[in-house]
Formats: sequence, structure tokens, C-alpha cells
Amino acid sequence: MLRTEKYTTTSIIAAAAAAASAIRYQFGPGISLSLLTAVVLIPVWWPAMKEYRFARLLLGLAGAAAVWGVVLTTFETIRPTSSSLMMEQTFTLLSLAGGIGVLLWVRTQLGIAGTAVAFGVGALANVALTGGNSANLWKYSLAVPVIIIVLGLTSTSGRRWLDLLALGALAAVCLVSDSRSMTSFLLLSGVIVLWQSFMPPGRRRPRPAQTLLLLGLLSVAAFSLLQALILDGALGDAAQQRTQAQIDTSGSLIAGGRPELGAATALISHRPQGFGSGVLPTSQDVWIAKSGMSGLNYDPNNGYVEGYMFGGQYEVHSVLGDMWLRFGPLGAAFALMLVVCAVYAVARSVSIKAASGLAVLLTLLGAWDTFFSPLLTSSRTLALLFALTAIPVADLARRRRDGAESLSLDTGSPRSTR
Repeated sequence: MLRTEKYTTTSIIAAAAAAASAIRYQFGPGISLSLLTAVVLIPVWWPAMKEYRFARLLLGLAGAAAVWGVVLTTFETIRPTSSSLMMEQTFTLLSLAGGIGVLLWVRTQLGIAGTAVAFGVGALANVALTGGNSANLWKYSLAVPVIIIVLGLTSTSGRRWLDLLALGALAAVCLVSDSRSMTSFLLLSGVIVLWQSFMPPGRRRPRPAQTLLLLGLLSVAAFSLLQALILDGALGDAAQQRTQAQIDTSGSLIAGGRPELGAATALISHRPQGFGSGVLPTSQDVWIAKSGMSGLNYDPNNGYVEGYMFGGQYEVHSVLGDMWLRFGPLGAAFALMLVVCAVYAVARSVSIKAASGLAVLLTLLGAWDTFFSPLLTSSRTLALLFALTAIPVADLARRRRDGAESLSLDTGSPRSTR
């Protein structure tokens, strides 16, 4: 009786912690509910880190990056600095790292599906607390939380056709809501999930390298096909005209749609060690950024660069770029390691026909956000991505053992009993 009650109480706490990890509501500069949750629950989630591959290394890298951002700010002598900005940026990074820890612990209590659903409910609560974007409520506010909840629920059944049905229905909703990127991610996720059905049966040893190559080719083909469909007007006249204008501007859809890449590249080339988490941009920095954007045939003299990108901080609409500018190469390494671990884990799951639609979609979103979305709006889903795709150490050891046994049987040689 006591054990059942304890388990129930722990589950409730875990679900509440997962929901809190999705809420961006702040009580002060960078002090969010998710950060406070991570701090309070350190005694329970830190021991769980040893159960997952690369978890402690990733969090250690985040801590080192946070320190480097403070060091850069402290020793800055040319540019103005702000201690409140430094706190806000540092706490944002630590909130991401702490969110990973919390959600990994929640995963040990609720499983992958339960963690995803609880997180999605928290993300919906965040929309209610902070207010949705009235310009397109589904596209900018509701899509990600609802998609996470739906795919979390379908993943509990283990039936691939339910994943495919959900991905198709959600893609249709995004299509009529003028969400090109999300429609693309959902359709590509569906193709990858379906592709598993046609893979050779009985494969026990993961083949992530081969799968990554095939997924890369598949992604390029899917991107080219979708772009052609948009240009042919399959997604409506508005999407067609916007896509054509972006291609005409820079020669490619990505460069035309994300000219901030030019600013990030120019600034990182100018100062590869980063600027610092509390350093304020100068007019020279803005000029360098504009020069990089002009190189993509983008006109940066429209108020967006001064007002949004460098209006009191460095913001280049890229998790990788933001992390590098604020926390130097260590910050960039943290962002890259997070997404690389997730991509590897999902490729590994696909190679043994075990990847869910939720894992595939979150990986595609995470890869996109790492390069093309701001840190502040992406940090929560990136934490969920790593938490749901992290490879358990016990699972890795078991598969290696099973692989060795399989190899022993195939070659007809007995295993050592030592």
C-alpha cells in the first residue's frame, strides 16, 4: 500500500515537473518556472544522468559555456556590458540544461510517452499564461504543443499506422494554416516512419551510419519535391509567391528565408571567441552583420536588424549562432552536441525499425531550430528532444551483448565464458 502511494506521488510530481519545464513564464531576468523546477529537483534528477549516454558530459559542457560567457563579459573593455543581460542569458542556458536533467528523470518515472504528453500540456498552459500569437494562433502558438501531445499518445499504442494517421492529419491542419515548415516536417516524418515498414526484418544490430546517409538523401529529395510543389502552387498562391520571392532574393529558399545566417557568419568570423553573455552590440557590430546579410542580397536597412536582432542583445535567429555569440565555441559545441546525439539516436532507432513519429519529428524540428530558430523560443523543445531520444546506458550494453551473441552464432564460434 505504501509503495503504491509513493509511486503515485512520484508520478504526479514528475508530470508536474515535465509540464513546468515547458513553461517560459518568468519571475525576473531569465528566472523561469522551468529553471526553478530544475534547481529544486537537482537531488532527484542528477543521479539519473548516469543512466543515459552523454547526459553528464552535455550538462558539463553547458556549465562551462555559461562560465565562458561570464568571463568574456567581465573582461570586455571596448563594448558596453549589462549585468542584468548577463544574468538573463546565463539563466536561459542553465534553464535549458536543467530542463534536460528534469525531463530525463521524468522519463525514468513516466516513460517517453508520458513525459511527452505532460510536457505538451505544460506548453499549452504556457500559451494561456503568455498569450498566443493572434496573427496565426495555430502556426505560432498551438501547433507544437498539440502535435507533441497527439504523437505522444499515439506512441503508447506501438501501432505504426496510428503514428502515420496522426502525422497525416496534423500535416493537413498545418497546410491549411499556412505553416510551410511544419507541414514539411510532418510529411517527412511520415515518410521516415513508413519507410521502416519496408526495411528488411529481423535486424538486431543498429546501423546508424548507413541510416544517416539514407535519411540525408531522403531529406534532400523531400525538400526538393516540396519546394517544387510550392512553386507550382500546390500550397496556395500566398505560399507560392513568398517562396519564389525568397529564392529570387538569395538563390535558395533557406538563404532567402533566413538572411540572419549572413549576420551570424560575419560576426563569428570577426570574433570567433564570442562576445559574451552580457555584452551589448555596438554600431560596428551592426555594420558587420548588415554586410553579411547584404552578401545574401538582403536589404538590412529596414529596422529589423537594429530593432530585433541587435536591439539590446545579439540575436541572429539561430540557436547555434546565438550560443556562439553569447557563450563562444563552448556554447556552440553544446548546441551541436545536443542535436548530434539526438540525430544519432533516432538514426539508430530507425535502423532497427523502432523509431516513433514523435522522436522523428522532434529530431527534424530540433535540427531546424539549431540552425534557424532563436534560442529563447527553442530551448524547451530542445531539452525535450534530448530527453526523449537519449540512449540508456543499460540498453546500449544489452544491444552490444546481443550483437556479440548474434555474431558468435553466425560464425559458429563459441563465446568466451570469462
